[in-house]
Amino acid sequence: MSRARTGGNAMTYLHWGLCGLILLLASREVLRRRSRRNVLVGLAALVGLFLWSWPPSTALFAYTLECRYPITRIPAGDAEAIVVLGANVYAPDASQPEPLPGYSTFLRCQRAAWLYRNWKTLPVLASGGVSSSGVVIADVMRQALLEAGVPDSMIWTERASRSTYENALFTARFLQSKQIHRIALVTEAYHMPRSVECFRKQGIDVVPAGCNYRYLQFTGQWSEFFPSPGMIGFNEDSLHEWIGLGWYRLSGKI
Repeated sequence: MSRARTGGNAMTYLHWGLCGLILLLASREVLRRRSRRNVLVGLAALVGLFLWSWPPSTALFAYTLECRYPITRIPAGDAEAIVVLGANVYAPDASQPEPLPGYSTFLRCQRAAWLYRNWKTLPVLASGGVSSSGVVIADVMRQALLEAGVPDSMIWTERASRSTYENALFTARFLQSKQIHRIALVTEAYHMPRSVECFRKQGIDVVPAGCNYRYLQFTGQWSEFFPSPGMIGFNEDSLHEWIGLGWYRLSGKI
């Protein structure tokens, strides 16, 4: 399982390196620490590191979030608009003169554009405020949607939100001003549970239209049973969502 499949399954040096580092640290802990308790604590930490970077456990952790909404090419219901939530962007620099959608944002926009072309020609609302680099995410999403075949006249933007809660809050206000109360919501599958509940809290009926189901990226090939640095980031995303769900419930946002 990897952040972006490029058509091959060859292992990289990072896979072997991370595996070797874990084994080296485990050997060092066993040899260095004298007491039984210290050895067990050290080994437990290393087992945790292994599982946190192990594709099978990463897929299982993602599945605890993604299983809530079954995979469908076409949303299982009707809608009056398509709403796509932004994620990351690449800010311009000396080598790249214009901002570009990050991997997650690109996938979400592609899914929304596909729905526009192949499902219903509904308005597509891109939601995303100013990133840490000062780029308005919704503006980058608009360009991605245009390039994917959505006409400019059918793209709306919400440019103020800085969180999932604000995505729902500000988008709901905009939609309700246009008498729209039912949407197809596009975001990555692991992010869908919190997103759906946020929009429903704002009085919007939601038809989930998830993308990038991460548990599907684990196919059981032998190379996927080695720890991978990329899985650490995936697990961080899943943990963030579980903590976010808990916090949003406690604070009344969902």
